[in-house]
Amino acid sequence: MRLNKERGTSSKQSSQPDQPNSSVQPENAETKATTTDSKSQWLSAHNDFVAGLNTVSSCMELSDLWGDGSINLILADYGNILLPKLQVKLKVFKGFTVAKESNLTDLPCAVVACFMDNLQPRVPALAVASGSAVFVFKSLRPYYKFTLPQLEIHEVEKEVWAKAKEGNIDVRAMNGVLNELNRSNTVPLTYKSLMFLRLASRDEALQFVEAFKNTELKRQSSITCMKKLNKTSADEDALSCLVVGTEDAKIYIIESEAFTILATMKCPSPPAYLNVSGGKRYWKHSLPSIITAMCLIDYRPKAFQAVAVALGNNEIHLYKDKFLVDVIQVDDVVHAMRFGRFGREDGTLIMITKNGGLIVKILKRTATFEDTDVLHGPPKEQNMKIDVPKRTKLYVDQTLREKELAETMYRVFQQDLIRLKFLAGKEFLKSIQSGLTPVAKTKTETIRINAEIPILVNGMEYGFCTFVSCITDKVISDTVKVLVCRRDTNTPLLSAVINMPVAEPILNV
Repeated sequence: MRLNKERGTSSKQSSQPDQPNSSVQPENAETKATTTDSKSQWLSAHNDFVAGLNTVSSCMELSDLWGDGSINLILADYGNILLPKLQVKLKVFKGFTVAKESNLTDLPCAVVACFMDNLQPRVPALAVASGSAVFVFKSLRPYYKFTLPQLEIHEVEKEVWAKAKEGNIDVRAMNGVLNELNRSNTVPLTYKSLMFLRLASRDEALQFVEAFKNTELKRQSSITCMKKLNKTSADEDALSCLVVGTEDAKIYIIESEAFTILATMKCPSPPAYLNVSGGKRYWKHSLPSIITAMCLIDYRPKAFQAVAVALGNNEIHLYKDKFLVDVIQVDDVVHAMRFGRFGREDGTLIMITKNGGLIVKILKRTATFEDTDVLHGPPKEQNMKIDVPKRTKLYVDQTLREKELAETMYRVFQQDLIRLKFLAGKEFLKSIQSGLTPVAKTKTETIRINAEIPILVNGMEYGFCTFVSCITDKVISDTVKVLVCRRDTNTPLLSAVINMPVAEPILNV
């Protein structure tokens, strides 16, 4: 009976809609999908703070590499970059375990999964940008290598190395010409010339020239960022192009089928981050801490789109348009994250922490991000459109009149403004000379009058520095003028006019 009861409870729990799919559930108890906050919109599916991963957001991708319907996590793990030998690996996760990994020869700057053809089954290719090349993998096997086009080389540099090849120039003369060319900053030198200029002794320079004088001069840029751009539709399996930013401040759009350059654009400076969604800046928001990572939240089952921003204070803010709709608390600073399908779960947020930890959170199927969830930001009324009345004939005529008589109207306005300033100054001077100001300042004293008069009752006396009483039976109000004078002069130091309240009438019984 006890065994049947436990089985029934287990079956009931597995049928809950908020539980993550079994394909992404861990096997041990330490990483079991749990949630500590009932109000949270996320389920904690996996927490491994000793995973030892080192990567950035641009080197993380979620894609179905084998076409089996299960989404894999692909990332470029930098390893310990302080070691003398690079340990960069391309890792593919199936669930929370590494299914396959490949060694990379250089530090990558971006990993992008894109569809290059319409063959069935629909299996994406994996593009890894590293150095001056884009390495394309299919089913994690090398498929193609695209190299950036060579850059322009200065004619003087070509002549110097041509003479060195023939033996018609001394290394000191070579050093002088190349140094002068490097200082001019007209065209950057090739890597071979820069290495030659770093040599200190003449013997090292001679050995370098003898070893490399027959090699071809090449100058290539390095890739700094890479994204994909869909060609015809916004579907996940649509054919796409690669958009590559380079160190020489250029952006190339590369056709992914024939690997030809479709377009080239020049930037003011080398691009560091790239987003191909287009559009101008719509809003700007100040955050409580520095930004460490960003990613797009696109949850298609509920047509929910937002931006996740990881901050240096161990928080992740979710912004829908310009409104903060959710805050996720984590135990470490997040340096890389990616949202999308993972395993068979549609809404999974994968995070890599500063110390190499791996955190996976699953969006609840019952999660709602409505306007009532807005934590900060301006009121709703600020976004309401104001009904602007239609332009009438009178408005149009007045506008034309203002355009035609703009100079005259401005001159009249300035004259009226000057006249107003003159009259205000004149009255102020008059009030000072007659002692009518409420504040008096002399070389020896500063006096201010503050009068607070309660409601006066007929027949009652109120004691102040002086006595004021109502001497009429009429229900009227009047003013009392207060003068402050010195004993040795009749000119008032200060004067004030006090408005007296209405006196209550005398009731005859």
